[in-house]
Amino acid sequence: MQTEIEVVRPAPEVIMRVTVPEHPCAGIKVWLLSEVGKRELVAGLARRELRGWMGDHQALADLQLIASELVTNAMVHGGGPWVRMSLIAVEERERRYWRLSVVDPGVSEGVPLPSMPGPEETRGRGLWVVDDLTNGCWGTDRTHIGERVVWALIPR
Repeated sequence: MQTEIEVVRPAPEVIMRVTVPEHPCAGIKVWLLSEVGKRELVAGLARRELRGWMGDHQALADLQLIASELVTNAMVHGGGPWVRMSLIAVEERERRYWRLSVVDPGVSEGVPLPSMPGPEETRGRGLWVVDDLTNGCWGTDRTHIGERVVWALIPR
């Protein structure tokens, strides 16, 4: 079974329709900064969205923490007016994973990398948390239209 998803991009005249296979607990969500109001709220919205997709799945807490970090980074460092999060079930080499992806418009030229914050700094540890929760199974790519994608895999 397949589902058609309509994503309205920041410019109202640009609509993207994709057909995706039906997956348990899969979903796509786009947040517009103009609708959310404050960048800081997106992390909480991402956690709530994942709970709606997954219920009380055993991987929920880890995925919520990863999503919080990645959507916050996309909003703070991505420089764009929107962020998109998706979750799909994947199989690679006979292993089953959740793939959480966070996409921003790709305005920033920088590549997301863990930083080395000082002991007194309160920020800069998020990608280390993601790295730990995923056992290093995360990365970043660009789409063919230049959007920045940061993805993470965790076992299902």
